[in-house]
Amino acid sequence: MKSAVMFVAAATLLISGCDTPVNQKLVSTNPATPQQFSEAKNAATVCGRHAPNWVSASTALKSGGDTDTENARLVSIQRTQRAVILENSGTDVIVLLGSRGGEGACIVGLKGMTPQQSFELAQPWVEKFDGKTNSERGQGLAKNAVQAWGTIEEERIVYIAAYKTWDVLDVPGAAARLFYIQR
Repeated sequence: MKSAVMFVAAATLLISGCDTPVNQKLVSTNPATPQQFSEAKNAATVCGRHAPNWVSASTALKSGGDTDTENARLVSIQRTQRAVILENSGTDVIVLLGSRGGEGACIVGLKGMTPQQSFELAQPWVEKFDGKTNSERGQGLAKNAVQAWGTIEEERIVYIAAYKTWDVLDVPGAAARLFYIQR
């Protein structure tokens, strides 16, 4: 369980930037195109279907046209986080997959995605894993979160979040995260 806590902490830092104030310049006010958002929804669906088998999710995403990142900044993040970062160059969707043992995360980010779209992107995960909002669970939200959900069951713990921005993107955009711990 100690490694799970450490992985949650690392994933949270990657996403929330230590809960620093939101950089409004990175919040997209113009929605991503329908084609872009459709591709992001596809990536999220793949992650939800394959969770917690992130290798299988990566294989499915690659068979759908995503490729390993060649962006030097993303490659650096990939190495330090021991993650896989895939990109869809036609739609600017970026997927980060990270895992250790029975715990892992899928983060789907999209340049130009608005906070409302990231909220919508997370909904299939919320439904599939019966997520309860942080408020319902007696918890607050990180400053960068649009909303967060969680569920704790005998066989798994799942945390889901929709974000206003994503530090991995260097332009306005947002992300949704599925974090899964298999017990």
